Amino acid sequence: MKVFLDTNIILDLLLERDGYEDSAVLFEMQDAGRLNLCVSLLTMVNVAFVYKKTVGPHLAAANIKYLSSLVEVLPMNGEQLQQALLLKGRDIEDILQATCASEAGCDYLVTRNVKDYKISKGLAKGVSLPQVLAPAAFLAAMK
Repeated sequence: MKVFLDTNIILDLLLERDGYEDSAVLFEMQDAGRLNLCVSLLTMVNVAFVYKKTVGPHLAAANIKYLSSLVEVLPMNGEQLQQALLLKGRDIEDILQATCASEAGCDYLVTRNVKDYKISKGLAKGVSLPQVLAPAAFLAAMK
């Protein structure tokens, strides 16, 4: 099962923010062969930016390199960006994340900001949003 992780899930884990334990369980499930975890290139860039400010550049670089060995980092392209730019009143980052997850064939998109992904009308034709769940809801559904 292919699961796309939103940026906030990765930051929760790295910064040990509230609820990070659920994010850690996702990685344990991947270790057990139950999941294939994916993130976008945009997520890795955003995580690097935020995390570097917190722990410094050297530790951030080492941890992000390790993280990228654990997850599939999905590419993004100019066509996805152009489609997202055409959609007025929508969060371009959420549209890019959703499009990336959809085009990669992800079954789920796990985020703490489920309400931000009520954007299916904003996606390009032929792009369908994976099921969007908060970490706790995803874990409950997998039991």
